[in-house]
Amino acid sequence: MTDAHRVPGGVGLTVDEQVLVGVNFMYSTVAFYLKTELALTNRRFIASRPNTLFGLVPVGTRRSSYPIESIAGVSAGSRFDVLGVIFGVLAIGLGIVTIAILSVLVLSLLLILLGAAVLFGAPEQYVEVMNSGGGTFQFPVSVFERGRTFEFAALVSEAMARAPRPALAGVTAQGMSPAVAPDPSLALRQLESLRGEGLLTEEEYATKRREILARL
Repeated sequence: MTDAHRVPGGVGLTVDEQVLVGVNFMYSTVAFYLKTELALTNRRFIASRPNTLFGLVPVGTRRSSYPIESIAGVSAGSRFDVLGVIFGVLAIGLGIVTIAILSVLVLSLLLILLGAAVLFGAPEQYVEVMNSGGGTFQFPVSVFERGRTFEFAALVSEAMARAPRPALAGVTAQGMSPAVAPDPSLALRQLESLRGEGLLTEEEYATKRREILARL
């Protein structure tokens, strides 16, 4: 089910960072051709999902990264988009009412198709990340991925519980093994490069920089 080498959105890893659990899901039931990518490393939880227009047309990618120390848990769940149902019914109704008007025939058909797509996608599945402050971040996926989301959440929880948080830096996808200490000067240069490319937040950069300097 998972690919231990998958990194969402091509995000670069730091010198002693390994992917523990990684997988991609269909973004939604309707936009099954788009992907939501999630991964847990021994440093952070990484997510990449598309930005879309009307939930169908991709208009870029949104990437997120959360330090593992701030994650309280990962779970999976389901919900029903009531507002989406209301919008879908209104769109279909308006399309049917205006379909006899030739000047707006194309628009009427588009409204009907859009409304049907929204209704079809109203049942939603998601992976939820809870931070230590009680906040949550949800990543929606297709309802057809329900079983895989629960399996992914269980694997992430298992990987996080396998060792105390400070010791996770040496955990690999196969188990607990010590990480090889990198050259601090090289690590700092790579860290600066990752920040320059926008792949690390300022908080992640500062935390990692302190860890590297502590090894000097």
